[in-house]
Amino acid sequence: MRAREKSFGAGNSRKRKGQIPTWGFTGAPTVFGDLLILNIGEAGMAVEKKTGKTVWASAKKDAGYSTPLPVQRDGEWEVLIANTENYLAVDPATGKERWRMRWLTQYGVNAADPVPVGDSIFISSGYGKGAALFKPAGEPQVIWKSKVLRTQLNPAVLVGKYLYGVDGDTVEKASLKCVEADTGTEKWKVPTFGSGAVSVADGKLIALSGTGELIVAPASPEGFKPIARAQVLGGKCWTVPVLANGLVYCRNSRGDIVAVDLRKKS
Repeated sequence: MRAREKSFGAGNSRKRKGQIPTWGFTGAPTVFGDLLILNIGEAGMAVEKKTGKTVWASAKKDAGYSTPLPVQRDGEWEVLIANTENYLAVDPATGKERWRMRWLTQYGVNAADPVPVGDSIFISSGYGKGAALFKPAGEPQVIWKSKVLRTQLNPAVLVGKYLYGVDGDTVEKASLKCVEADTGTEKWKVPTFGSGAVSVADGKLIALSGTGELIVAPASPEGFKPIARAQVLGGKCWTVPVLANGLVYCRNSRGDIVAVDLRKKS
């Protein structure tokens, strides 16, 4: 499939053409100070938040599908981003590249956001690729690499020393897993979970299965022990459940949305 081009800009300001990747743009815009940082081009672009004027832009190549993630390392800010062949970091003010980790996934689908783990970075993708933990530098130093966790769509969440995420693709029987971040050791898995997603709050996993079951369980490497569960949706549920003001918002691929009240009743 030949990627299309589209102009980006605001008002009468100079427009810049951005190349639309094969599966379209999926990463959310990220607000960073006065900038709006987007996963467009080889290593993202930034525009002024108030005007839409381009501040910096990267080479006109296919972007990945992750959301730009600002992190502070060694006292300096950098933005983690994916393209179709790499995970990398750029200076949010200038777009200058800091480092890159080559990561080739089938169809160029590097979609799951990277996860900072101390002074290291965890990355993972689907289609049988797997995961890696590495120390970022000019030449990243790989700590471990494994197929223990293959997050096709959504990133794992880090709680303490453990990662919780979905292993497997939408075309197979994906599992929910707990993996030790430092070693890549699998602690437990739920083989019937499907290609859903997980978030975390107050030490508890908020998990939405691939078929729309909402499950709440303590985040523990000792096992997955739900304290509440309910079938809240039908169809394919690939979107991360979002907690806001005591309500959990869940969505399926048809665009149906439900809000589940988790507030304690007096």
